[in-house]
Amino acid sequence: MEHNPKLTSSEVAALWGAYMQNSMAHCIVQHFAKVNEDPDIIGLINTALSNCKLVLDEVKQIFVKENHALPIGFNQEDVNLEADRLYSDLFTLRYVKYMAAAGTVASSAFLEVLARMDVRVLFAKTSEMFMKLHNDACNLLLEKGAFVRSPTIPPMEKAEYLQNDSFLSGLLGKHRPLTAVELAHISKNTETNSIGRTFLAGFAQTAQSSEVRGYMERGSEIAAKHETIFREILIEDGVPLPSTWDSAISQSIVAPFSDKLMMFHTTSLVAISVTGYGTGIGASLRKDLGGHYTRLVTEILHYANDGVKLMIENRWLEQPPQNVDREALIKRTV
Repeated sequence: MEHNPKLTSSEVAALWGAYMQNSMAHCIVQHFAKVNEDPDIIGLINTALSNCKLVLDEVKQIFVKENHALPIGFNQEDVNLEADRLYSDLFTLRYVKYMAAAGTVASSAFLEVLARMDVRVLFAKTSEMFMKLHNDACNLLLEKGAFVRSPTIPPMEKAEYLQNDSFLSGLLGKHRPLTAVELAHISKNTETNSIGRTFLAGFAQTAQSSEVRGYMERGSEIAAKHETIFREILIEDGVPLPSTWDSAISQSIVAPFSDKLMMFHTTSLVAISVTGYGTGIGASLRKDLGGHYTRLVTEILHYANDGVKLMIENRWLEQPPQNVDREALIKRTV
């Protein structure tokens, strides 16, 4: 057995993605740290910065050891620490909670396909530290009375088996009540669109390029529409609506972040939405819910595709690691 195996494609993908996401998050949280006025939050912000820095340093160490090119990612050129505040401190706390949860999920998702000990250790550590950050952010939100809870339902009186397939419901007509699992996914996807809507509205206000401003405005409108659809499903089912994620956006038009970073972050938010919708489809037995998710995911995939084209036009989209193009090599030697 080889004692020093080369990185597999799964390991390269995990490390490359971790570097890109954490270099982006490090820039964003630096801005939050600079404008923060809430002493209760600064500890979490500093922890988030330390977490991102640890991931960046360890990925760099592995890539250098393997003679693997380090991603360009994002750096101090992508954040303006002299820019005024764009989002409230409460939004910062919610953002830290949201992205810490996303980091936990992303780190855990790759563990199954990681072979090398050093890479497994890194992602296990990453998952643990982002999970702790998420829990600490949840506790602080609860203390401040600002945690957005999902809807409550009455306790189930008894367990029983289904008697017929009417439980599946059709696309039209009266539907059976939502299950707790379906409610959980609707709540999660509502939250994703709420935070995305707020974030993209701030991006639209400060982006330097008119094309990027238009793209961000369109994204904020899509998120608002999707959020409304999910809330209407809850209203039709007579479920108490959860509180919103609305947070104040300042009137500043000075961009804290580069257009390149804002576009990349938007694609990340879309990816989280696509994952959430896909999971929602798999967990929903009501056919109308599957119809909603399928229609909505198609819309955001079109939106994401337009964003990729815009990033390529501006040379902002970094090429991910890929396999050797044998055909191109052959043609070069002819």
